[in-house]
Amino acid sequence: MKVAVRTEPGSRAVLEIEVPEDTLAQAMDRAYTSLAGKVTVPGFRRGKAPRPILERHLGPGSIREEALRVLVPAQYAEAVSQAGIAPISDPSIEVEDGEEGRGLRLTATVDVFPEIGLPDYSTIHVEREHHPVEDADVDRALEDIRARHGRLVSAPGEAARRGDFVLLTVSAAPSGLERLQPGKELLVEVGGGLLPPEIEAALEGARAGDARTAQLSTGAGEVTVDVRDVRRKELPPLDDAFARTVSDQATLDALRNGLRSRLARERAEEEQSALQDRVVDAVLAKTSIDLPASLVDHEVEHVLDDLKGRLESRGLTLETYLRGQDKDEAALRADLRPRAERRVRVRLLLEAVADHEGLAVLDEEMSAEVELLAGELRKDVPSVEAWLGERGRREGLRELLLRRKAIARLVRVVAGPEPAAPGDAAQEPAAAGESSPAAARATDTGT
Repeated sequence: MKVAVRTEPGSRAVLEIEVPEDTLAQAMDRAYTSLAGKVTVPGFRRGKAPRPILERHLGPGSIREEALRVLVPAQYAEAVSQAGIAPISDPSIEVEDGEEGRGLRLTATVDVFPEIGLPDYSTIHVEREHHPVEDADVDRALEDIRARHGRLVSAPGEAARRGDFVLLTVSAAPSGLERLQPGKELLVEVGGGLLPPEIEAALEGARAGDARTAQLSTGAGEVTVDVRDVRRKELPPLDDAFARTVSDQATLDALRNGLRSRLARERAEEEQSALQDRVVDAVLAKTSIDLPASLVDHEVEHVLDDLKGRLESRGLTLETYLRGQDKDEAALRADLRPRAERRVRVRLLLEAVADHEGLAVLDEEMSAEVELLAGELRKDVPSVEAWLGERGRREGLRELLLRRKAIARLVRVVAGPEPAAPGDAAQEPAAAGESSPAAARATDTGT
């Protein structure tokens, strides 16, 4: 067998395979023997019908078809091994007669694992950004808590304004509007988005006893509502009693300090996630990856499955979601493709970095991660171990941890070590994170 290989854009390999006549003849002999042993031909014992009679009984070309069914995949597999390529998709194989009608000529086209051209990322630099928590941030958090603990009180004679609540009854509305059936009573926040904007705009300035009519911009018709009451949120005073009511803190100052610490942690996590994205984008921009379409196709299905799972958790179906978006599934897949392509590029980049840096996930790191998972899932470790043993999940977890190590290393190289907090001993936290599963649980950018 002779094999010639050429590459095409999109990490595609084309194998031209010449199958000798004797190999084809042997395959035809085996096909005849196999079919003769399975098929009963009238007038002959099973396995004894001559080849021409058997083929006439089964149909022209039946023996050759059976021979090719077995021979082509075997020749392709041998050619792949001989060429030393790594296919990542099923091949498309064209079969033709060889020269002068002897033997076969197979042309197999298949996607292969792309070569990753890593840049010298030590020459790339991305600045770290740090935005400390200000008093105004703490004030906003306090006001948010305060708003959640406010209570609605009637405001007789007051005109409704944005943020107020209006108790109303629908007196007239076009058919087909589920939320606006005549006679229905609603408590609506003005500007809250519960009702069409034309109606909420008409409610601004309304007082109890007023009737308001709005013309829907969709052309559905007019809606008339009767305002029964205007209610305004009464907020509790910001004092020590409030702090004890909404938290386990004894004073307002202690509550503010706790909020400041929480906001600082959340902001640090957000900044770290944003830094990872910027670092990855900067390195990706200088990395060459001739991405095969089949990898992106496969990732689109993963992204779609993720979306279906999120919808199901909210009691929705994909069909309902598509109707709401006025799309079909083909259009949705097209929308998901850029995200899927980035996820594949990021994953390939991080795997290449891990290989370049010689990173590995230690058994003790896997064990520590399993314990963390068990705590999150509220299950015992043996149960989680059993779950990970199914369908390659353990290897998937190991690959995830390896990618997290790779991104931690990239961040350390491209953005430099994170500055130590005042009073802390100097350290390289990213390097520590590379050997600590708990620290490695930072955002897995793009995957």
